[in-house]
Amino acid sequence: MENKLFNASMKFNLACVVKLREKEKEGQIGWDNPHWEEAFKKRIKDLPQFELTQNNLVNISNYCNFLWNLIEIKRGIKNK
Repeated sequence: MENKLFNASMKFNLACVVKLREKEKEGQIGWDNPHWEEAFKKRIKDLPQFELTQNNLVNISNYCNFLWNLIEIKRGIKNK
């Protein structure tokens, strides 16, 4: 991967992780609870209605991350 693309990806990833850690310190946990799947889908659909700022893009990415992992957990359960 070209260094420029790698560096940009790492910078974005770091912004996502920093945001997640801030929210975790505030007590917002449980992203891996399947109960939240529909709420995450709704947030992913609703957030683009707002201005696509860096902060909103990080939020969308983090919700996508949560949803991706919930799907991965389901796949793991089905494969057992």
